[in-house]
Amino acid sequence: MRLRWLTALLLACGALTVFFPFFWMAVTSLKTAPEIQRVPLRIAPDQWMNLGNYREVFHREPFGRYLLNSGLIASVSAVSSLIVSSLAGYGFAKFRFPARDAFFFAIIGILMVPFQSVVVPLYLWVNRLGFLDTYLGILAPDLVSVFGVFLMRQAIEVLPNDYIDAARIDGCSEFRIFYRVILPMVKPAMATLLIIKFMWTWNEFFWPLVVVNSPSMRVVTIGLMSFTNIYFIEYNLLTAAAVISILPILVVFLTLQKWVVRGVVMSGLKG
Repeated sequence: MRLRWLTALLLACGALTVFFPFFWMAVTSLKTAPEIQRVPLRIAPDQWMNLGNYREVFHREPFGRYLLNSGLIASVSAVSSLIVSSLAGYGFAKFRFPARDAFFFAIIGILMVPFQSVVVPLYLWVNRLGFLDTYLGILAPDLVSVFGVFLMRQAIEVLPNDYIDAARIDGCSEFRIFYRVILPMVKPAMATLLIIKFMWTWNEFFWPLVVVNSPSMRVVTIGLMSFTNIYFIEYNLLTAAAVISILPILVVFLTLQKWVVRGVVMSGLKG
């Protein structure tokens, strides 16, 4: 009994540690600048329904365009990664060809390469193609997911070969087997990849900062920088913009979180 209470206490402390920064951000977004600088510090704002900071965010910057850019880029990136990763995962899991394992581990080895080490050649390549300050330029590194290839390969590998053999006997082509047999059985892994890739791309900051020049092409993460400068930071507007930026991804995650759990359990990540 004592161990159970201790475990519950530790879990509560961990949950509070994770939750408090978000709570503090949300509360700060409802304060005015004088309230934030007040000494002694008060947690609660003077007015809980003070939405002036949120209105000022959209008045000061085209934040709606930033949200649209991030949503479009993250959606295309997630769908593209799902298509490529599913096909590659099926090939690595169910087909035998020379040096298959070597190719697979070479692809997985890309995960160990820091992205910053390939930014310069990637930038030169994008610049040569004329994709700077375009959606294609921002999407270039995110159209394919190495993690997605690993996830889908692990999910498909545990499926019995009997289904595939029966479909081949019935005269199904490989693409029809992939579409009609394989994909319906790995829906949790597919949903997991979509959610994770969408979240990763939505939160991407470094690469868009490199290739984006015009304000109309900025994404949410770059838009947050608009409320900071070398002299001061407008914490009331910055926190309001941060709350706006995490709401879409929070809704997506809370709505589909069961798919993440099912995908991890059923995708064979245990080894």
